[in-house]
Amino acid sequence: MKTIPFLCAFLFGLILLCSAAANKSLVTIINSYHSEFNWVRMHNGALKRGLAGRADISTHYLDYKRTTPEQSALNVKKVTAACEKELPDVAVLTDDFALKSFGQYFVDKGIPVVFLGVNGNVRDYVTKVSKVTGILERPLVKRSVVFLREILGQRLNRCLVIMDHSMSSRSFIRESLQDKRSFKICNVKVDVEVVKNYKEWQQLVQSSAERGYDAIIAGIYFSLYDETGKYVEGDDVMRWSAKESPLPFFALWDVSIGKNRAVGGYVLSGVDQGEEALIMVRRILDGENIENIKPVIAKKGTLIFSLYELRRWNINLPREMTRDRGAVRLVR
Repeated sequence: MKTIPFLCAFLFGLILLCSAAANKSLVTIINSYHSEFNWVRMHNGALKRGLAGRADISTHYLDYKRTTPEQSALNVKKVTAACEKELPDVAVLTDDFALKSFGQYFVDKGIPVVFLGVNGNVRDYVTKVSKVTGILERPLVKRSVVFLREILGQRLNRCLVIMDHSMSSRSFIRESLQDKRSFKICNVKVDVEVVKNYKEWQQLVQSSAERGYDAIIAGIYFSLYDETGKYVEGDDVMRWSAKESPLPFFALWDVSIGKNRAVGGYVLSGVDQGEEALIMVRRILDGENIENIKPVIAKKGTLIFSLYELRRWNINLPREMTRDRGAVRLVR
């Protein structure tokens, strides 16, 4: 007879557990890029850690940067078929291609959309912008030049910014630079060059000093192909550039900095954007109307430098910059 109360308690607990599982929300994350891409791992990791126990997560990858337009279209069709079965409570769309491909799709189904890493104008991707929210990405080119001028002083008079020909690059130049490929800031002349392939990238890097530049900033470089049409991994681009550049080589992304990579820069973080998007997702899951959650520009960047590359290029950070604890993050 003593087993009956125990059995009843066990069954009641089981019912509560099943009920909780049945009521768990579903969040679908659709990434523009591939799963091994460091940027993707960082923001997805932040989202998954923050939603653990709160929602089930379904993750898809469009692999846009490494594939042909035809293959990208096929990937969109495959993910669309999967989403037809899932019908999530919230869709998270990372970077421009995912928002362009699925923003309107989810809006039409009445599913809230949170985006991150978007450089373009959201109105170009969805008709009802009040039904989407998220993190607008603005690579910190101008602010980076200001900091580099402070660090390099009179050594920096002309700076070359190199970008690939991707959708993100074109959107950034249009939205953040107002299509200006040359400008001056803090008495530094800045030129923005867009390359069509890896060979052009290499040629620009190698000829930068003889063309009168004093430093290079790598903008967006994750969509480069060699002469045979083979995709060149971003990490390989950065390692080659750091080795072969005749000038100090800086970057706009935290994943680009370290030994045998970029010297440093005022950078954006995938973790930060993932955490900012996570807050919005949680608010929606808690019942808040998405129309009350306004898009924001990604939080200010972080100064990160490689100790190894600073020594290699004989660059000393100003004492005022390093005195403020936490203002600069130093990595190997």
